[in-house]
This record gives sequence, C-alpha cells and structure tokens, in this order.
Amino acid sequence: MNGLLTILMLTFFVVMHEAGHYFAARYSKVAVSEFFVGFGPKIFSFKRNGTEYGLKGIPFGGYVKIPGMDETENTDGYEDNELFHTSKWTTKFFIASSGIIVNFLTAWIIIFAIFITNGVTQPTLEIETIGESINEQKLSPSQSAGLKPGDRITYFNGQSVETWEDLVKIIEINPGQEVSIRYVRSESTYLTSAILESRNINGSEIGYLGVSPVIEENKVGILTAAVLTSKLELDMTVAAVEGIFTLLSPENIKTLLGTYTGEAVPDEARPLSPIGLAQAGSQIADNGYINLFSLLAFVNVFLAVFNAIPLIPLDGGRVLLSLIEGITGKKISDRKLYPVAALVIFIFVFIGITAFYLDITQPIKLWNYKEEKRHSSKLAM
Repeated sequence: MNGLLTILMLTFFVVMHEAGHYFAARYSKVAVSEFFVGFGPKIFSFKRNGTEYGLKGIPFGGYVKIPGMDETENTDGYEDNELFHTSKWTTKFFIASSGIIVNFLTAWIIIFAIFITNGVTQPTLEIETIGESINEQKLSPSQSAGLKPGDRITYFNGQSVETWEDLVKIIEINPGQEVSIRYVRSESTYLTSAILESRNINGSEIGYLGVSPVIEENKVGILTAAVLTSKLELDMTVAAVEGIFTLLSPENIKTLLGTYTGEAVPDEARPLSPIGLAQAGSQIADNGYINLFSLLAFVNVFLAVFNAIPLIPLDGGRVLLSLIEGITGKKISDRKLYPVAALVIFIFVFIGITAFYLDITQPIKLWNYKEEKRHSSKLAM
C-alpha cells in the first residue's frame, strides 16, 4: 500500500512539474497542444481550447507538448507568436524553468508542513531502549554494562558528552574497545564499563553499544520553520547534485554495465526506477510517514536538479539556450545539438532500463525495521 502511495505521489509530482510548463506557456500566450498523464497507449482524451488532455496506459509521470519546442515538428495551424522557438528569450526561459521551480516549491511546502506539524525532533542522552547483541553474544555491551531505559549518559570513555551526536562519534571510533561509562539514574551517578562490539558499515568498522535515545519533539514557529526548511532544502539540493554527478560518472556507468555480466552493483551506485522508489517508500513508511514524506520532498528536489542539467532535451538545456540568446542576441538552433541530445537520451535510457532490471531482479532493501530498531546506528549505537 505504501509502495502504491509512493508511485501515485511520484506521478503527481511529475504532473505538477509538467503543469508548471503548461501554465507558464498559457500565461505567455504560447500554445500547448497536449497535456497527458502517463505514457504509452491512450486510454481516453478530450480537447479544449486547442489542448488535448488525457490519460495514457503507463501511469508513470506525464508530459506537456508545446509546439515549436522541437524545431523539426510540423507547426502548421499555429501563429508564430504561439510557438516556443519564435518566442522572446525571456518567455523561453520562463517556460523552460517553470517545471524546475514547481518541484523546488513543492519540496519546500512538504518540508515546511513537516516542521510546522511535527516540530523539530532531537535525540537526547537519556536511554529509551537497550539493544541486543549484533555479534551473537549472550549480552550486548549495554546489557553487560547494566544500563537500563531512563539512564542518562554524561561521560563516555573519559569524555564529557553534551549531545547524542557527541556520544555517537565516540562510540563509532572505538569498535572492539573497552570504554568507561558514567551515567545518572534516579539522580544518582554511577560508573560502569563495557567492551563495544564491532560492525561493518559501508566497508568501515564502527563501534556498537546497544542503546537508543529518547527523542524530544519541540514545536517551532512559522519563521523558524521557514528558515529550517530553506536550510534543509539546500542540503537536499547539494545531495542531489552530488548524487547525479556520481550516477553519471564514468566509473558508475562502468559499474552499471557490470550488471549484465553478473557483477554485483552496490546500493550506493544503483539508480532507482519507479519500482525501486515504491520499494524504498514502502520500507521507509514502516518507520513513520514523516520519513516517507521526507523522501518525497527529496524526490522533488532530485527531479528539479535532474531537469536542470544544462543539456538538451532537458529543461536545463533550454534554459541555457535561452540565456545564451539573451546575452548574445543570437538564437541557437536545436538541430545543431541533436547529436548531443541523442547521446544524452541514450545514456538516460540505459540507466533507466538498468534501474528497472535491478529493481526487479535485486529489490532494494534499505533496512529491516524491526532489526533497525534494535541495531541501527541512528537508533541504537
């Protein structure tokens, strides 16, 4: 059910992106010939004010067709001022960038709503749960140390800890080491010790104690929520840019090619198709719908950044061409860029097919929630 919700929301966000182009074109008096939800065979459609609206058989996303955006298409029946390629550069820039803006705005609204309704969550140094051993030992380090829910850790391995993040950092760098722990229980201070277990995370050995924190929720005002939202969206944008550079890097393309020769593809190298996003959304929703909507916010940011890549046929390519036209006063024909566009389309089709293949043959597994609740590096260190 959560997977289906993720697919529906993804389709909605893509349609919102296309709606941005649609309304920008309408506002600019540029014609829109088609606006469809989905791809593939047509299920139904109707025509109104020169635009054909409808639904197609594959409900992944949608598209808007604006006459003149492809210079090779037949534009008979349209006036020059209704065509994209004969419009002013400012109009082209507005129409091409509108979808990107809509996705960024949608992500901002989702994140802002999360902050307003749920406030800011902050892990504390008070222990909520005690985790079990991850190395098949009889007792976990926290259990052997005698720690209990409600204890508050104040010193760890001789260092004062002020925040949960301080504690996590010290635990992580001491796998397999004996550490001292000072904690408060019922207003009394106690001293104990434990030998941390070790576990491998992304090729690195980090320590494991086996405690999860009590989470505090603090409500925030509108201004604070707006500031926090903007900061988080900026972080998401940086992460999306880094992710796209990694995805399109020669090393990653080579790794993806290995898929078809039987080589394993690490999760951090693989792209996700709508099927993979549904799988991820379903697993993330098990940890709360706030996490699912955070994922959906990031999906919007990723869609915006991906479409902003300055290559034809993506929106960013048309934004770049419009800016060049505005600066130089000369129009650049799309036809000159068709070889580049063909290469870009080929790479994206390859990545898309590979993503579907991986998501079907090797379903992504972000985490097992029940195990994560006991062992997670975020919930149980």
